[in-house]
Amino acid sequence: MKRKKILFHINSMGKGGAERVVSVLSGCFAEDGYEVTIVTLWQAGEEYELAGAVKRINIEDLWQGRHMGRLEIALRRLLDLRRIIKEEKPDLVISFCNKANFRCAYAMYGMTIPLLVSVRNDPRVDYLPHKTSVKRMEKKASGCVFQTADAKSCFGRRLQEKSRIIRNPVDERYLGAGSGQEKPVRKHEIITVGRLSSQKNQQLLLKAFHRIRGRFPDYVVKLYGEESEPGSREALLAYVKEQGMDGQVQFMGQSSHLEEEIRDAALFVLPSNYEGMPNALMEAMVLGLPVIATDCPCGGPAELIEEEVSGMLVPVGDIEGLAAAMERVLADWELAEHLGRNAGKLAEKVSPRKVYEEWKHYAEELMK
Repeated sequence: MKRKKILFHINSMGKGGAERVVSVLSGCFAEDGYEVTIVTLWQAGEEYELAGAVKRINIEDLWQGRHMGRLEIALRRLLDLRRIIKEEKPDLVISFCNKANFRCAYAMYGMTIPLLVSVRNDPRVDYLPHKTSVKRMEKKASGCVFQTADAKSCFGRRLQEKSRIIRNPVDERYLGAGSGQEKPVRKHEIITVGRLSSQKNQQLLLKAFHRIRGRFPDYVVKLYGEESEPGSREALLAYVKEQGMDGQVQFMGQSSHLEEEIRDAALFVLPSNYEGMPNALMEAMVLGLPVIATDCPCGGPAELIEEEVSGMLVPVGDIEGLAAAMERVLADWELAEHLGRNAGKLAEKVSPRKVYEEWKHYAEELMK
């Protein structure tokens, strides 16, 4: 029997949440005997590894350094993607993130190959401003994977009816990587993980910590993640220096062993203005860390956290609210361990294999 062929399309395989999901799913599909190709636009500086059986095509590698204007680049990407899909003849195309979704919707015009799009992040930011492309995507897509019910509600009835809500898989390294102790010894560290950017709003965490640091003088805030917006790191450093917090805030950059470095932290905070289904929050919960997150659109943290059972939610941008929640958790070890213990139960729902089986079942439906 002929092996079924799946083609993924995403901008790159750089160290982002959507890229990690593609690396996990592509490996699982390949392991199950599917022929898998990933088409990207470029090679990022630091990327997720792909399973050996997964084929990869970088569109911009085909240009051999040719210099082009912005419009020509966009058109070339579209035409090359269309040509590759025709040559590869996949049974299903799966695209991730808004621009890749739009690109596939246009590139596959007239093709009968089913397209499964995956909506990440907050649609109000990534999709609603692009009405024409959204209409094209909704018309062309055979199906859609959303991360939350709130994200799903932003689109037309036709796309909603043929969609699924599937959570992200957590990296295998985080499963069972918690301290394993009934009463773990927590380091005096407050952790956040994410690109240094206005979306992730690390400034909110620093401002909240500034309110309470007098009560917790031996605690440090560790920020994991590289700068993704020019000037974001500089702005955070300036605030730290201005408030005299140099000794209590550390910029950690990227880590390839994050699960080991953060598993004994006293608290994990997600201060974002908006998210899809935040991988960093899921990973912290699976490790059994006490977590606090902003109740940000499009509803990811609220779907993961049961208030005061497996974590705490605070309004977006609420400095005083976040400071109060942090102070409460740090001052009450019993509450902290209660939250962490219940957070760890998320592991049962987000193992890579379990999430992959949901994707596989849906993909098979679309390939019939």
